Amino acid sequence: MRAVHERGTLAWDPRFGSRHPGIDTLRPDDGWPEWPRWPDLPVLQALLEGADPPAANVNGRPLHLELLEGSSSAADYERRTAFNGALGVRHPSWHDLFNVLAWAAWPRTKAALNARHVAELARETGGNRSAARDALTGFDEDGVVIAVAEQQLEGLVREFRWKELFWHRRSTLPASFTAFVFGHALAEKLLAPFVGITGKAVCVPVEPGFAHLDLTAQRRHLDARLAERLRSDGSFASPRDLMPLPVLGLPGWWQRGDDADFYEDTAYFRPGRTRAR
Repeated sequence: MRAVHERGTLAWDPRFGSRHPGIDTLRPDDGWPEWPRWPDLPVLQALLEGADPPAANVNGRPLHLELLEGSSSAADYERRTAFNGALGVRHPSWHDLFNVLAWAAWPRTKAALNARHVAELARETGGNRSAARDALTGFDEDGVVIAVAEQQLEGLVREFRWKELFWHRRSTLPASFTAFVFGHALAEKLLAPFVGITGKAVCVPVEPGFAHLDLTAQRRHLDARLAERLRSDGSFASPRDLMPLPVLGLPGWWQRGDDADFYEDTAYFRPGRTRAR
């Protein structure tokens, strides 16, 4: 889909939620709002307050949106959210709009992620960014959550066996390998997708039948599991804990996805080393 830009950013599209199936996984519980123009901060604040549970930092303090003006360091941004419940946003900005949508869709995980950022910042010395913070940032920006009901499919991701996963096992994916966008930068890219988009995936084992739940129930289950994982010692310790996933291989995520030759493109579906569990 051709991108239309306005003042250096992608122009407002009231139907943005239907532009890509990956974006639709961030759909609010009550469905996509009818926003004829860029939603202002009070509208987005209502979205956070209407989440289940309402978006709050790890201490239970409800989030309130603040308009960002000028520059702000990543460290200050994370600390303000963790200590004051202040979530900074630029407006208009697709990147920050998707971040608000991610907080509404994944409130427990986003709060746990923010808390981990601040804990890692307290451990850092000499201005050196830790491997854990690199992993947390990578997931926050480009994360994909995969609900896996068939363990062998996760093995194919870890072993970079892309054609077997996306083509030969294609018929089993809808019931056993369900993908959800978590990263707000990834969602922004899917507004105008291009071959090369790669998510940073985390797999969560689920029971058979998970795919038959509605989107709200699916996310709620995964949100609780991911938040618990983030609170565990040793989780997200390094970027290597995240699995690269060429997301356009997922069924319905790209116009050439029904062409077997598409999965022969090793510049996109790259081979690589097996990822440790």
